[in-house]
Amino acid sequence: MEAFLNTLSNIFGAFGSGIIIPIILFVLSKAMGVDTKKAFNSALLCGVGLTGFNLVINSYSGVIAPVVQSMVDNTGIKLSTIDTGWQSTSIIAYSTTVGVLFIGVAIALQLILFFVGFTDVFMASDLWNNYSFMVWGSMLYALTGNMLLAMALMVCQLFYILLFSEMCALRWGTYYEYDGCCMTAPHHLESFPFTVLMDWILTKLGFNKIKINASDLQKKLGLLGEPMMIGLFVGLLIGLIGEAPFLFGENALTAWGTALGVAINTAAIMAVFPKVAAIFASAFTSMSDAYKSRAAASAKERRWFLSVNDACGYGETNTLVTGVLLIPIMLVLAFIMQPLGNNVLPMADLCALPYMVEVFVCVSNGNIAKSVVMGAIWFGLGLILFSQLAPTFTQVAVGTGQFTVPEGALNVCSFGIVCHPFMIALFYAFWKGGVVAIAVLVVLYVVLYVWFRKNKQKVYDYLENNAAAYKA
Repeated sequence: MEAFLNTLSNIFGAFGSGIIIPIILFVLSKAMGVDTKKAFNSALLCGVGLTGFNLVINSYSGVIAPVVQSMVDNTGIKLSTIDTGWQSTSIIAYSTTVGVLFIGVAIALQLILFFVGFTDVFMASDLWNNYSFMVWGSMLYALTGNMLLAMALMVCQLFYILLFSEMCALRWGTYYEYDGCCMTAPHHLESFPFTVLMDWILTKLGFNKIKINASDLQKKLGLLGEPMMIGLFVGLLIGLIGEAPFLFGENALTAWGTALGVAINTAAIMAVFPKVAAIFASAFTSMSDAYKSRAAASAKERRWFLSVNDACGYGETNTLVTGVLLIPIMLVLAFIMQPLGNNVLPMADLCALPYMVEVFVCVSNGNIAKSVVMGAIWFGLGLILFSQLAPTFTQVAVGTGQFTVPEGALNVCSFGIVCHPFMIALFYAFWKGGVVAIAVLVVLYVVLYVWFRKNKQKVYDYLENNAAAYKA
């Protein structure tokens, strides 16, 4: 069995989402009666779109990463836990025994829950991001030696994330313009309840009157409000902050070149990303048309959502601007929160902040002011809460044999994957809370699930009306 699961894990790792998701899309399209030629074309467009996303994002990350590193070096912040990034964390997760065992459980659960109608989210199309659960299960196993408890934690997290994903599905798909699609990355969806609550609070505080978003800036500033120009200015700001100590010194020429390079690259991603997104979105036209035809013929036709990778929202203007603005903010917060117990220094995953803010951005309908505030609060709290777990994460990482702790660090982590309060709370409930805490989590889930099933359309209407209120 373990050999089979290892093989399965290797297959997913070898092919990646750019191949796995198009194959799944082709199969689903055929199951919905789409013509073979159209189904194949849809799958190809999906693969091309996902590959395009990765090319654009990886290229941009390569440009901004040195500036982020420069910011860290310039601040002189010395914290004992270094953020080594989600990439290394995913390798660690897929290298643990717990991770290998869970991938089989996750696939089976995600398929069964969808096909029996327990959820309307087809999460199995984004299998890669299951590594986010594996990290927590591996840490719990390292602390307790109890495999059953570790599996139970990951399953519990999976059920909650599926529920949050379905609640947010229509809003995410509508905002990012991917009809019938949703996002299920656990490390992003876990913030959904907080986001809805904070969005309501910030609305009451008057944040809807702060019109900082791409469409309003374009109306007010004309050419200067175009996405490319916004990208140019925001990129230049980050570049200047990162290179500030060198702008007028001996290496001024290089520093200005770096700053302007970040500005142009940020402008480029603002211009290129929507075109790649349009290619990806067109992949779902045939399946969407087939769904609408079947829905028209049957009043009982099921509405469901296909999970796609979080890369699909990365370069949307308000999302990218929010993420980039949070880069220096999170560095400042990491420094000033040391007396509160933070020992994590965000580094590698600062470039991933545009992924991390997608839930904030879509629920607030692109309100950058709201999204920045929500991100600063949620991620800042995550830094403090995870700091005590950093040694355990490091133990798991080193134990896989795939990782060594960088020089100058006592511990390592992934800011983007593990510094998330809700996932930390679930972890502590299983680790420290005992049977009572676990029972409370199960009961809470059942109550939320039943409530949502009875009020699904009301939830969707609330989120859509709330979004429309800001746009107006």
